[in-house]
Amino acid sequence: MQKKKSEEKKRPPINQKTKNILWSKAAGMCQFQNCNKVLNVDKITKTDSNSAYIAHIYGYAKGSERYDAVLSPRLETDINNLMLLCDECHRRVDERNLGEVNYPASMLIEMKKKHENRINTVICIAPNMDSHIVIYKANIGEHSPVITYESVREYLLPDNYPALNRSINLGLENSPQRDKDSKFWETETDVLVENFNQNIRPLIQNSTINHISLFALAPMPLLIKLGTLLNDIRNLEVHQPIRNPKTWNLNDEDLSTDYKILILDKKQSKVALNISISGTINNERITDVLGEDVSIYTLTIQNPFNDFLKSKKQLVDFTIVIRKLFDQIKLKYGSNTQLHVFPAIPVAIAVELGRYWMPKADMPLIIYDENKLNDGFKKAIEIN
Repeated sequence: MQKKKSEEKKRPPINQKTKNILWSKAAGMCQFQNCNKVLNVDKITKTDSNSAYIAHIYGYAKGSERYDAVLSPRLETDINNLMLLCDECHRRVDERNLGEVNYPASMLIEMKKKHENRINTVICIAPNMDSHIVIYKANIGEHSPVITYESVREYLLPDNYPALNRSINLGLENSPQRDKDSKFWETETDVLVENFNQNIRPLIQNSTINHISLFALAPMPLLIKLGTLLNDIRNLEVHQPIRNPKTWNLNDEDLSTDYKILILDKKQSKVALNISISGTINNERITDVLGEDVSIYTLTIQNPFNDFLKSKKQLVDFTIVIRKLFDQIKLKYGSNTQLHVFPAIPVAIAVELGRYWMPKADMPLIIYDENKLNDGFKKAIEIN
């Protein structure tokens, strides 16, 4: 990289083959972390240009930043010691007396490695693996979720890549309403349906969408409603926000889950579905809402907790169980009887519950939401 004025050593020539390989490994972009500036197009005129610097990690001359008496002479023309940088980043890493302090060789080597690995991953993806990123968020209590295109796009790789340089957003931005408010559910549902009909449905009808990657954070009734809107889409991945390890991707491990179905059934006039997976819902909290004249089916796991869902197999197993349970309850109570649903479930399971409910065949759903400020469960959304 840049040498001190006191040094007389000339920059060693780098052969054209090495330059070409470096350009291809970097995909013509600055390799400094989070820069990614395109270096072969003029920013103003959009014409072909070359604004790249081929910079040394270990400086080639004594007194230059990151000079190493052993490694610098050995690696002065080695591609593993070279980075493609824009002018601004080149100046940043070679700033006199600060470049080595702020950007040691180990840091730059890691930047170069990650950038080249990312490029290699992307170019190996087949052309038909593009996916539209769909984001849905709504206020949860006093919390307003934050999900951005930039924060989730990496979770598509390596199986897919973003079809657009932006996301399709289905939620109501900056809503002042909270889920304790009486108008919250009506407003949020109307906005969700309208945004879906305007932004997603035309793309489906025109066969423009190959695949959808869904990232959502919202109260469970709204997630279930979203799932019902998506039940005609086959190529869809519902990403799950996982706390530990922090990620949006379910793993491919063969994790088996024993979903248990418990029935308190005396053929009452009302029937309820208690889904206790991310937490436990006592049946008393249901009878407090519906009265004693209710049959309760409970779908649960041995130890419900909020970070239970880790693998794709666990999600698939749930869809099999819930589909059979919908049919079992309908067989006994008829398709016109309302099914009261009390959910404590992860995001992806809420969406898939809605997707596996069949609008023309299944019982109407009444979805409840629990809010301590409203003294327990209250009816939130009806799905007919």
